[in-house]
Amino acid sequence: MRMICTHNHETKIVGIHGIGGMGKTTLAQIVYNQLSYDFSNCCFLSNIRETEITRWQNQLISNILKKRWPDINNIVEGKKVIKERLCSKIVLLLLDDVDEASQLDALVQKREWFGKGSKIIITTRDRGILNVPTLVDWTYELTSMDFDHSLQLFSKHAFRRDYPIEQYIFHSKRAVNICSGLPLALEVIGFLLSGKCIEEWDATLKELEEFPHQDVQKKLMISIKALNEDQRKIFFDVACFFIGIDKRIVIYMWENCKFLPQQSLNTLQQRSLIKIREDNQLWMHDWLRDIGRNLIQQESGWQPEKQRWVWTHAQALEILEKMQMGGVHGIGSIEAICLKLDEISQYSLIKERLASLSNLRFLQVDSKDFDGITKSVLTQLAKNLKVLNLTGCMKMRKTPNLSFHVNLERLILESCENLVQIHTSISQLKKLVFLNLKDCNNLRELPNEMGALESLRELLLDSTAIEEIPEWRRMKKLEILSLDKCTLLNKFSFVGCAAAATTLSLVDSHLTQLPKSIENFNSLIHLNLSSTNMRELPDVTGNMKNLKVLKMRCPLRKLSSTIGMLEKLEELEAWGTFKEIPNNIGNLRRLKNLILGSPRISMVPRLPKSLVNLCCKTTSMETLPNFSNLINLRNLSCLLLISPPYLSDLVLLSQLKKLKLQRCHLQCLPRLPTNLSYLSIKSCQRMKTTNDLSNLKVLSDLVIVGCDELTEIRGLEGLENLRTLELVALPSLAKLLDLTNLKKLKKIHLNDCPNLFGILGPESLEILHIVNYSNLQKFPDPSSLKNLE
Repeated sequence: MRMICTHNHETKIVGIHGIGGMGKTTLAQIVYNQLSYDFSNCCFLSNIRETEITRWQNQLISNILKKRWPDINNIVEGKKVIKERLCSKIVLLLLDDVDEASQLDALVQKREWFGKGSKIIITTRDRGILNVPTLVDWTYELTSMDFDHSLQLFSKHAFRRDYPIEQYIFHSKRAVNICSGLPLALEVIGFLLSGKCIEEWDATLKELEEFPHQDVQKKLMISIKALNEDQRKIFFDVACFFIGIDKRIVIYMWENCKFLPQQSLNTLQQRSLIKIREDNQLWMHDWLRDIGRNLIQQESGWQPEKQRWVWTHAQALEILEKMQMGGVHGIGSIEAICLKLDEISQYSLIKERLASLSNLRFLQVDSKDFDGITKSVLTQLAKNLKVLNLTGCMKMRKTPNLSFHVNLERLILESCENLVQIHTSISQLKKLVFLNLKDCNNLRELPNEMGALESLRELLLDSTAIEEIPEWRRMKKLEILSLDKCTLLNKFSFVGCAAAATTLSLVDSHLTQLPKSIENFNSLIHLNLSSTNMRELPDVTGNMKNLKVLKMRCPLRKLSSTIGMLEKLEELEAWGTFKEIPNNIGNLRRLKNLILGSPRISMVPRLPKSLVNLCCKTTSMETLPNFSNLINLRNLSCLLLISPPYLSDLVLLSQLKKLKLQRCHLQCLPRLPTNLSYLSIKSCQRMKTTNDLSNLKVLSDLVIVGCDELTEIRGLEGLENLRTLELVALPSLAKLLDLTNLKKLKKIHLNDCPNLFGILGPESLEILHIVNYSNLQKFPDPSSLKNLE
């Protein structure tokens, strides 16, 4: 998307609009993810129309300021805080599914609310929301897929291939016509028909064809009705309550209800009815969410008290009040309910009526009064609770007595900012496997009794004020320990927890050295020491024979030779002021990713042939390492490299796909491997020309930025697969670029090349962005570019 290009240092706001199911969120996320590497302040607000706007204001402020912000009481207050606190922050912001102008006004009323250079993406079904000339710079309408692409997407889900099986071609084309070019419908209906015989296809297609062409929601409903009872319940649970929730939190409930959750989740995911993100969060398209909720209301005869799922606070409270007056019958059918309690009288209401909800599986209570929740709810439910989530209980200073919560397996106390004490009764939680104390900023001490948590597997202590980790010798099953941003931590022992630990993260913890007890962490797989004050690793780290990932973005003065003994290591990241790389690094036969950053590195020894990704940043190395054995290298990034005029070894990297050269002292770009698909050259100030690039037959992206002396790009006109060309800040480039034969070229971005004489582009161009060209005399006629956006 040309208008949000990060090379433009102005604030840019773009909108993506189109009907539901078209893929607006997917497209926006792709752009967001690509840009996120260039921003330290990123925020993605999803499904904005679903939640109170003050909550989104609070999340925006908290995300950008990187600390939990006190609850916003009203929209006006939120706008004031955003304007005053974020105006100096350069942000990347994605607002997904905005459906009212007031929502946009509350979050991004003016571009001056954010620092200059911010990029903001908005998705909406209503184009009118984006009609704010002084705010939104550019809008893009996402239209339906054409027939050929629709058939390909449908076939991938129905047949696991790009084209239908021969005997199904006619029926597949019928199905594609039914889906009206909507990606969501193509995925869902494709899987619905997958594996069925022709007769079943015919029957299903006839049922789908009964609905009007535009009524895709009713067509998707057929796929939901095809689920079995367990799958339907899990689908409805997600639609009403669990979008954006870690699946590991709710899976306990489903297992306890004998729903076979893992199998059901796999089925729902295969049918494109839900998605599970990399961070284990559950996600569902808003159309499917609305269809699910609609079905619940239909099945109850549109009577809230007869619904099995009640997801709005107002309805839930109304039902309980009617129960109190004896005016509701059949209330026992409720399986899941969500409440927001603001008044003391409401706590007694739920306490009295909880027993009447005989089929209740899930209860969510939102309240600032923790004592009220404890007395009215937790006491009654204590023995049966598997998960207790008390995130954001701002008034809680001490955890309650947990002695009766004997079956508790997950305890979440995240962002309880005033919590200063953990009750010693925590030692009674013999089944606890997960404890989250992240962002409890005032928690300075952990009780010795926590050492009795013999079943604990994951402990998150990020951004707490703890100063010391006790020697919890009985905590033998702990696998994951996270101590990120524990800036006061000065003593770390943890002898008893070493045996089973697989992940230890100390990012930004300010520790200066690891304890000797680290030698006992023989099961460790991931170790992250980035942003600590570590200057060297103890030699005992060589005992970590299972270590796969080691990250050390810290002021290392020396790399221990024991690194070469980590025979299972797959990823190594090391930054600092070290001069030498251990010679035995070549022994790491499983190493795939290597990142080295130190101004003093003068040479790199022979590297293992297993390497796939290599990044090297230094100001002292005169040449690259010997590449002759790196037969698997796919990505190479070199920064600040002092080198001779040529790097002839590059051509030996036959598998190289992506090459980035930045601030390298090259005079001429050397011959490059022919399989290269991405080439980026930035700030190579001495480079005057390139070798002939025309042999790069699969190159799709070429980026050249800030090369002051570059006068020509040889072979550019022969890059037959080039799709994107980006030329920025090239003051010496003064030729006519004839690109008319590059039939696949879609995007040209030209910025600050003042002496460029002209450019001729092919008719295939979709995006042409030209800025600051004082001598430009020839450029493509927009009227001849039929695909230009």
